Amino acid sequence: MDLIVFLGILSGLFLAIALSEPLAARLRLPVTVILAAVGIGLGAAAAWFFRTDVTDALNPLALAILNLPISSDLFIYIFLPVLIFQVSLTLNLRRLLDDWVPVLVMAVVAVVVATFVIGMALKPFTPLPLIACLLIGAIVSTTDPSAVVSIFRATPAPQRLARIVEGESLLNDAAAIALTSVFLVAVAARDAEPNIGLALLQLPWLIATGAATGWMIGRLAVQLMGWMNPWPLAQVSISFATPFVTFLLTDQVIGASGVVAVVAAGMTMNFSAPGRISPPALAQLRDAWALIAYWAGGLIFLLAALLVPRVLASIRPADIGLIA
Repeated sequence: MDLIVFLGILSGLFLAIALSEPLAARLRLPVTVILAAVGIGLGAAAAWFFRTDVTDALNPLALAILNLPISSDLFIYIFLPVLIFQVSLTLNLRRLLDDWVPVLVMAVVAVVVATFVIGMALKPFTPLPLIACLLIGAIVSTTDPSAVVSIFRATPAPQRLARIVEGESLLNDAAAIALTSVFLVAVAARDAEPNIGLALLQLPWLIATGAATGWMIGRLAVQLMGWMNPWPLAQVSISFATPFVTFLLTDQVIGASGVVAVVAAGMTMNFSAPGRISPPALAQLRDAWALIAYWAGGLIFLLAALLVPRVLASIRPADIGLIA
């Protein structure tokens, strides 16, 4: 892809993110809805301009949009660590501990129950093995409550309710992705019907090892940032590298849950940094992460929505029935 065209598309995406906020406020809709609508519109327009004979002038731009390298790896290895780390870095951990029971029930117990309910309900309608149905259940068992949290913050909703939803959104992603990893390994084994109980026994190891690895990396990062108090931008750079190092080391080298490790690293930095980093530098670090997460969150919705017209082009009636 031509570099100039790519930079033009990237600039357009950032402009769409910026304009979505005032548009959402005017229409009284969540920003995520506007971003998804814009992404679907861009994807559909690019496909239409490329296939129509109305004009050929926009064909290079349309083709560049259609050929954007959007894959699951982009979301898992770039955007996911950023968003999870930023939330864990800004949570009020002391207040969250007051509500740890409802948070864990909704984030862990409810996710496991939803995974099995969805998997069992899907099994009678598809020739897929049960382990594949459970894999689908783990993928769709959680929702992204960012729009709900933003509404809570903009209205007189109880702060405790918003805090519980924030904590649940952080930990339910970790639980669902850990379950997904377990089932994915079982499916990749190509057994006719893998032992689901044996696969689930790996879950505690994935979570415990991931948490321990994240805690150690988080402690090391805070120690390194403490030595660099005269250089706040260097501290921000270290914090930016932390989620990616944590995720890649845990997921690719150790084989544990990278998401749990990133959560643990972010919480460790959240808890330990105030004693080692000066208050102005800490405020600057959190502001920088708020901006990074703002960009990442917007790009996720835009890029994922760009794929919707492409996916719907090959949908079959049977797929609509399974979704229903």
